Amino acid sequence: MKKLAFILVLLSIGVYGFAQQENISEDIETLKEMVKQGSHEAMGKLGYCYLTGTNVEKNDKEAFKLLNNASKFGDAFSNFYVGKCHYEGIGTPKKYSKAFDHMSVAGQQNYEQAYKYLGRMYYFGEGVTKNKKEAVKWLKKAIEDEKDIESLYLLATCYDTGEGILKNEAKSLEYFEKAAEKGHVQARIAQANAYKVGKGVAQNTAKAVELYTLIANEGDKDAAYFLATCYEKGDGVGQSYNSAFQWYLKAAEKGNIPAQNKLGECYYKGIGTTQNYDEAFSWFSKAADAANLEAYNNLGNCYYNGHGTTRDYKKAFANYVKASKDEMPEALYNQAVCYSKGQGVKFNIRTSAQLLFKAAQAEYAPAQNLLATYYINGTGVDRDYKKAIIWLEFATNQGNADAFYNLGNCYAKGLGVQKDKAKASSLYSRAAELGHEEAKKELKKVQ
Repeated sequence: MKKLAFILVLLSIGVYGFAQQENISEDIETLKEMVKQGSHEAMGKLGYCYLTGTNVEKNDKEAFKLLNNASKFGDAFSNFYVGKCHYEGIGTPKKYSKAFDHMSVAGQQNYEQAYKYLGRMYYFGEGVTKNKKEAVKWLKKAIEDEKDIESLYLLATCYDTGEGILKNEAKSLEYFEKAAEKGHVQARIAQANAYKVGKGVAQNTAKAVELYTLIANEGDKDAAYFLATCYEKGDGVGQSYNSAFQWYLKAAEKGNIPAQNKLGECYYKGIGTTQNYDEAFSWFSKAADAANLEAYNNLGNCYYNGHGTTRDYKKAFANYVKASKDEMPEALYNQAVCYSKGQGVKFNIRTSAQLLFKAAQAEYAPAQNLLATYYINGTGVDRDYKKAIIWLEFATNQGNADAFYNLGNCYAKGLGVQKDKAKASSLYSRAAELGHEEAKKELKKVQ
């Protein structure tokens, strides 16, 4: 859930708009006269009238000036509205730190409209150091009447992740559902996600698909992406690569970054559509422009193989490096291959071995297999058949064909294990079933 993007429901006049209509009983001329007589309360009310266009032509700059002056007297009303001006850039440049100062004055005086702002500002670190515990305190105040859907949503995420409050998946779902009932799109998606994985509720992938479909059909790009993943994997719905492709396309065209990468993969591998390297390269590039790590790796593969673009090992390696920012195993493996062949980077077999070790520890089977061959041949590491066997067994447990073949060689030759032709034959047979051509040849020799 942490990795979920927060898409806010913005009103035309700002993040929260003027949800509460203030009761201003005095007419404009009366307020102006009272201001002349030194009434800071009237000054605040007059500022509000200019801010909202109540009984007077709307004038943001005049509103800010009046509210700012009135706020110096410390009343909650003026401090809230001048804080709102600073927060949303109304009549003055947007400045969160000043917005926070004024909202704090209003909040401490129990001005209810300030609660949601303070909760949000502590949540995101807007104008104040991010503090989820303080965010939860104010968000709880903001949802007492359960009217503010954004606060319901943010509080739900805190319960979901356990930030600022004890993790409680059932409570999280309760608040997501309340916000969803009021139309909060991201809360509706979070609700679907909960059903998909069984978080705070019994797992029900079919229910998740039902919810994703409703939201996706309303045009939401994130729901379209999640729905596509369900069709691709057959989660809660019959597996359909064609439907997966169509929903990835819709999501990608609307700007969902992970969908752009997945759409590229569909084109690259011909999943649900005709294989098209040019289209794949184009979509990988779009996602990579948004710093999607998987897209960097996929773009690297395009440059490495010359798919959809001119082969360029330097660009391939550069993209693999970007992709490995969070130590993505596949990207580390691809870098290791480049170092082992001096492609796009200076040959360095020891660095290659080190990268393979990291990827292998992250349970990436191709890296486990290749690292094992390094131990068998003493490539970049000291020769160690027993370590090779360990890594090959890890890789075979994940169904890696190359690992079955290489482990078969070890049993056939007695490298790190007792020579055992029957065992070798069994391993070659498994590799052959997975399409390994060399294993098919070796199988004939040992039979």
